[in-house]
Amino acid sequence: MRSLRGLSSGLLTFIALSTLPVRGEIDDWITRDCASDEVELPEPASDTTFLRRVYFTAIGRAPTLAEANQFLSSTDPGKRESLIDSLLNSEGYAKHWFHFWADLLRISTDVEITRSGITGQAYSQWLIDSLADNVPYDQLVRNLLSRQGNIWEEENAGAVGFFLRDFGMPLENFGGLMQVFAGTRMECAQCHNHPFDKWTQRDFYEMAAFTYNVRGSKYPDIYTQIKGPEKPSINQLTIPMRFGTVTKRDWPLKLPHDYQYDDAKPFAEITARTSFGDSVRVQPGELPMETFANWLTSSSNPRFTRVIVNRLWEQLWGAALVPPPLDDLRDETAAHNPALESGLIQLMKTNQYDLKRFLSSVMKSDAWQRKALTRSYSPGERVYFEAPFLTRLSAEQIWDTFVTLVVDDPERPHFQRNADRISRLNDLRIRASRFDGKSAESVATWLRTSEGYHLARQKGRAPSPEAIALLARQKSSMKALDKTRSDKVGSKKAFLQWKSSHAKLYRASEISSPAPRGHFLRTFGQSDRQSISNANRDASVPQSLAIYNGELTEGVMNPYSALLREARNHPKKAAQIDVLFLGILTRVATGREAKLATEESLEDLIAALLTTKEFLFLR
Repeated sequence: MRSLRGLSSGLLTFIALSTLPVRGEIDDWITRDCASDEVELPEPASDTTFLRRVYFTAIGRAPTLAEANQFLSSTDPGKRESLIDSLLNSEGYAKHWFHFWADLLRISTDVEITRSGITGQAYSQWLIDSLADNVPYDQLVRNLLSRQGNIWEEENAGAVGFFLRDFGMPLENFGGLMQVFAGTRMECAQCHNHPFDKWTQRDFYEMAAFTYNVRGSKYPDIYTQIKGPEKPSINQLTIPMRFGTVTKRDWPLKLPHDYQYDDAKPFAEITARTSFGDSVRVQPGELPMETFANWLTSSSNPRFTRVIVNRLWEQLWGAALVPPPLDDLRDETAAHNPALESGLIQLMKTNQYDLKRFLSSVMKSDAWQRKALTRSYSPGERVYFEAPFLTRLSAEQIWDTFVTLVVDDPERPHFQRNADRISRLNDLRIRASRFDGKSAESVATWLRTSEGYHLARQKGRAPSPEAIALLARQKSSMKALDKTRSDKVGSKKAFLQWKSSHAKLYRASEISSPAPRGHFLRTFGQSDRQSISNANRDASVPQSLAIYNGELTEGVMNPYSALLREARNHPKKAAQIDVLFLGILTRVATGREAKLATEESLEDLIAALLTTKEFLFLR
């Protein structure tokens, strides 16, 4: 059902994206600002530069050889706009932008963090599905903050994952959400009045009171309700369901014991109240978290739209519209180009928080399609946005490009991982069906029956036809690779190595998130998801070693890799060289490069290209 909903939403979005009138306005705002200080506008980027930029920005990987050739050979004058729309409506969009949101929300599939084998997986898939369906940003945030329920209920997976991420730490959770969605470090006022901003300690507690009662549960409620000899049975039945529920608790929030200001006494019970924007209070019959979510995501909230506009702009340009830090905005924080920021904020509101539509508007501007600046952004400098800054690829972009170079279909789903998630959730739904809507007494009676006794102690999970079908597709897809085996391509050993790589080379969003310590992704700076936006793109010696001597480079040099097989389909060395350059650097070789490359083996040329700065940077 989700894919059908996503197709419908994607089709509507595609139609909408092609009729945007705002590209010229963005360029006007930028051009006027540049002219005021005589800042020269760079030349338009070439098709090859644009191609590489738009693929990495929209879907997070280099284009395949077929994708590159299709675009570069097209004579359609509107091919750039068409490609932008196509990529933003492709399955790669959600897989790539998942990492941006996962870093902000600290989404993790690590059991040590989630305490559950399924919560992180379900939360991750919920986010990917929401992005694929292009759920409006304000609605996505409301879905995170205002729902409660169980992880096995698809619509609640986001809220469950969000609140369980800080299990037992509701004040820390509130501080994090204000940083992510409102761009303020309000948590600095948790222990005392903020030393550099207007927030008081009481402000913090009054705001936190809206979400304080939304708590992750260690046990399903039925577990705590059943006592006596049935306790072992209900324990066995609910073990897989632990840390999978978010619910409202009637626990009042009180000021800390060491509160020292004159406006209240220690341990005073706090009433929820907003400290900026429209003044709202919880009305009778309302849930505080719903009141708060509606207030936070309102278009009249002075922080909400400004923050998301700046976050998206920073991803596209290498610098935000405001000086850093973006997570610590003040009332006096002024944008580099106030007219540009104001116009983009209005654009986001007018388009009803359609993230794809906003990205499309910016990416279709002349300014975004100019040659990139030859430097990265230096915090503190005045920015004119005459062109994007030079940026280093993220860990996920580098990984996903290696995947693209080795396997035939970089977007193929991870059937086995999806089957595991679906199987776990199906098992939880079946377990929940035994006690949902039933009294503790009736459940205890059922547990004393033969069926109840044995079900509580069953080994494994309940059968899932959908999961079984996915595993069959995984087996079939691996079997289909055997058709590629040929003595003309390479040895049986090389083929088996290439085939084995298909069991682990999936898009970064399709594997554990974050990857375990020592993994290629972590070596290249993937966030550990312990703190907000903790990824980095700094160079290191282990990164160089990983490319020089790592398994991924060997995979690209395998004769069965997608890149090498395509290169050797061409009889002439010059054409083979162009294939390698196009696959790795998204351009053909210059005359001098081609001359030097003719003296090298294809494998050595691959190794050389993968170790260039050009491969790791986005121009």
